[in-house]
Amino acid sequence: MMPFTDWSGLTGLALVWLLLAVHLPYAQRLAPLRRVLFIAGAYVVVMIPVFGLSLAGWLRGMVGDLSLTSVLLLGSALYARLNSAATPLWDARERASLLLFISVMALLLYPFALGWGPLDPYRSGYGSIGLIVMLALLALWALRRGLALLPLTIALAVTGWSFACYESTNLWDYLLDAPLAIYALWVTIKVNLQYALRRKHV
Repeated sequence: MMPFTDWSGLTGLALVWLLLAVHLPYAQRLAPLRRVLFIAGAYVVVMIPVFGLSLAGWLRGMVGDLSLTSVLLLGSALYARLNSAATPLWDARERASLLLFISVMALLLYPFALGWGPLDPYRSGYGSIGLIVMLALLALWALRRGLALLPLTIALAVTGWSFACYESTNLWDYLLDAPLAIYALWVTIKVNLQYALRRKHV
C-alpha cells in the first residue's frame, strides 16, 4: 500500500496533468458531468505506475513535491475549468496578495538557502515559534484587510505541516516551492511594471 506521504505528494503533481487535460479540446466539448468523469479517469491514469513509474511520479522526480500553496492554486484553477459558469473562487486582489507574499518569502528564503549570506531562514521551518507567530500575525492582518486566500493558504500549510502530510518536516516546503516562487515573482514584476507604465502615461 502506498504511504500517505507518497500519495499526497503524487496527488499534488497529478493536478498539473489534470489541469493540462481539462484544456484539451475533447474535454472542453464535454458536458460538465462528463468532464468531471473524464478528469477522474485522468487522475487514475496519471497515478498508475507504468514500468514502475507513473506520470505523476515522473514529474515528482523532476521538481519534487509541490507546496500546499501550489496545490490550492492548482485545485482552484481546476475547479474553475470544471465549473466555467461558477463564480471564480478568488478575485484578482486575493491572487495578487498571495503572489506578492510568495514573492517576498522566496526572496528572503532562496538566496540565503543557496549560501549567499550568513543567515539560513530555511532552518526556521523546523518548528520555529517565531515563524509560526509571524505567519499567524500576517494571517490576522490579511483578514482585517478583507483577504481570505492568504490566511487560508497559511492555515492549510501549517495544518499540513503539523500532520506531516509530506515527507518534508520543514514548514517552508508546505508554504512554497521553486516553480511557484518563479511564477509568483514573474507575475508580481509583470503586474507592477504594467501599473508603472499606466501611471507614466496618465
